[in-house]
Amino acid sequence: MIAALALSAAAQVPAGEPPQQPWTLLIYGAADNDADGHMFHWLADVREAIGDDPGWQVILFMDRHAGHSKDADSLGEDFTGARLYRIRRHTAERLHGGAELPQARLDREWEADSADPDTLGRFLRYGKAHFPARHTALVIYGHANGITMCPDQQSRRAMGIAQLTQAVSAAAAVDVMALELCNMGGVEIAYQWRPGNGGFSADYLVAIPNAGPPLDWRRIFSRLHPAAEITPLDFALRAVEAGEEGRRAAAAEHPDEGSEEAAAAYDLRTAAAVKAAVDAFAAALGRVPAAREPMESLRDQCLDYVGGDLRSETAYVDLYDLLQRAAGAEALPGEARAAAGAALEAVDALVIASFGMSGYPGFQPGRNGLFVSFPDGDARVRSGLLSKAPVWKQYRWYGPAALEDRGEVAGSWAWSRDGATPGNGVVENWFELLDSWFDGAEDGGVNGYAP
Repeated sequence: MIAALALSAAAQVPAGEPPQQPWTLLIYGAADNDADGHMFHWLADVREAIGDDPGWQVILFMDRHAGHSKDADSLGEDFTGARLYRIRRHTAERLHGGAELPQARLDREWEADSADPDTLGRFLRYGKAHFPARHTALVIYGHANGITMCPDQQSRRAMGIAQLTQAVSAAAAVDVMALELCNMGGVEIAYQWRPGNGGFSADYLVAIPNAGPPLDWRRIFSRLHPAAEITPLDFALRAVEAGEEGRRAAAAEHPDEGSEEAAAAYDLRTAAAVKAAVDAFAAALGRVPAAREPMESLRDQCLDYVGGDLRSETAYVDLYDLLQRAAGAEALPGEARAAAGAALEAVDALVIASFGMSGYPGFQPGRNGLFVSFPDGDARVRSGLLSKAPVWKQYRWYGPAALEDRGEVAGSWAWSRDGATPGNGVVENWFELLDSWFDGAEDGGVNGYAP
């Protein structure tokens, strides 16, 4: 422990002096679930591709579960619970967590809750304090569905998307955030984590809008050398470029397995402009009750990232495709069509690179690849032969208020809250538009909209 603390102290940079190390890569392994084991295969690719480039410092937080992998080779021994490591191609040095993560000791195990945003926040502060660099990248590996992420089997909890910005300060911001998590390429997520939100943020985000296999990280990191010449924009663009090459190579080798993969890089510094433009579009639609039917028709024609299942609580449709169809829809009022056209330009600036495989016919690289929630809100959730509540009732997670259910904390979306005045009877943002259509005056607005 003394040696580890000495290393920590040596890594500090005197006040006023910029760090000379080009990059620190922080890997948050939320694998206290069945991702344990699979993550080691992914990590092997990362280690091989980064090699021993002195410009990359790679710091790993790994939370495991006893009921899954028994891997004892990847990090030198089998363990359960959480540990910290500094890793290279062939070595893994166990680290003490210092003042930020004092539970991570060299002489005992630690059962962390990787679903707790405070754990992630402490890891970010630890990495930035003890391994400072000109640029910091965060990669999160685990599970997600666009509602919550990083489920922890031991604690039986999952992390809400908005929780991260609420629990982690702006000082923990990173230059690039890359997610090996399903269904995280959403405009709501991009806006939540934008710079200037008051909490954790990233300038660039690399994410997968659908549920699919990992990107080709061996190929990606092989393009990120030498580290001293790589900018955060380079990281984001090359991740998508190399990720697409890897997916196309895999599809060519196994043509019968289908190609439903997609991925994108987003410039989150433009997310506020997208929010304003989409809200203006929603407000224009809200002033014309007859706009609902043509919009739902357009939604059903759009690219979606849920296999056409728009009757679920994760009905994600491509935002650019929706706006493009709306801009040319004669059934919509002129004001709404003009607003859709303006929003198209904003989305084009946010999506800086993207690809969609053959399962997404007509996919436009650099434009498509960002979803927005737009469910079939009147459809009934069914269980066997019984018709249950309308789908929109399941969308409480999408509202501006926090929601805790079965240990998962969701809701509290800035996307659904910002720009709206609760109870004034006026549609002012996208969330209020959906709530006015699907909830109306039936029960006063289950998600907070009061017509």
